[in-house]
Order: sequence, then structure tokens, then C-alpha cells
Amino acid sequence: MTARQLFTISGLLLTTVSPGVLDGRQNPPASNPDAKVIIEFNRRANEYADLHEKLEKTLPPLPEKPTSEQISDHQRGLERLLVRARADAKQGDILSEPIRAYFRRQIARVLEGPDGPAVRASILDEDTRAVRPRINSRYPPNIPVSNMPPQILLVLPRLPEQLEYRFIGERLVLLDVHSNTVVDYLDRALSR
Repeated sequence: MTARQLFTISGLLLTTVSPGVLDGRQNPPASNPDAKVIIEFNRRANEYADLHEKLEKTLPPLPEKPTSEQISDHQRGLERLLVRARADAKQGDILSEPIRAYFRRQIARVLEGPDGPAVRASILDEDTRAVRPRINSRYPPNIPVSNMPPQILLVLPRLPEQLEYRFIGERLVLLDVHSNTVVDYLDRALSR
């Protein structure tokens, strides 16, 4: 794959960089105006992933075929360790203002494209306006875990395996998938 490729996804023209750039293994080309933002986001996400790994290694390993109770206990144990280690965590620790602005621009590009109305509808298919995520809290149990539209995933940086993007209404959430906790979130992700 070349450092820059142009390709069309459902009629939406996107400029991308090689996969190693988005997951932090390479630096973006100097000509990319968002390079510093992507590098900073990758640094923050990878620092969180390193902390996660360090803490998870202190827990007893799950058996080869764990029961649902063992999985839940492991999740809760990791959640407690992460909350203790990140006791002062707040919104914006990973998704700083420049990173939030970049994410909003990327999402807006998708929503302005031909698939935009369908993508928006898929994100807002559940009425979760009253649900507000909290840093270091479990993903709200009373709402389904949303699926991420692939068009959105293609324009956002790849995450370490411990994290996933999710939507709760118009909020983009960084979710720790091993502990099921909210790491950070972006309000008004569907607005520029």
C-alpha cells in the first residue's frame, strides 16, 4: 500500500494514509495537516492501552473455557484497577479539543456524503438522548451496545485492541472492551 491512496467508498471520496499511520506504528506524511493531531491521539490511546495491559496482567488469568460468572468477575476486577489508576480521569484526557475537532470533521465528511442520512439514522436508531456516559463508569446497562457504521470507522484512527468506538446518541464513546468502561467521550460528535 502506498503512503497515500485515493479511493471511493459508496461514492464518498476519501484521502487516506497507510494503516500504520492510523494505529501509531508510523508517522503521517508531513504534508498531512492533521498529522500532529493523529500522532497525539495515537500516543494517548496507546498510553491507555499500556496501562490497561499492565493492570490486566495483575489479575488471575481466565481459564481456557471461562464461565459467564468468571468473565464478569474478571471485568469487574479490571474495572476496579482501572478506576483506581485513573481516579482523576476526566473528559478530554484522551479526546483533547484538537482531537475532538478532527473527529467531528471526519464524521461530518461521512454524514455529508451520499450515505450520510442512512449512517446518521443507524447511529440514532435508539433514543438515548437522556443517557450521559461517565468516565470510569460501566457502559450504561439499560441501552444496547451500538454497532459502529463502517463508514465512520474508516475515517477515524484505528484503536488499540483494548478500545472500541461506540455511539450513545450523538456522543462518540471510547469504550474499554475488557472492562466495559467508558474511557472518554465526545459530545456532539455528529455536529461540526
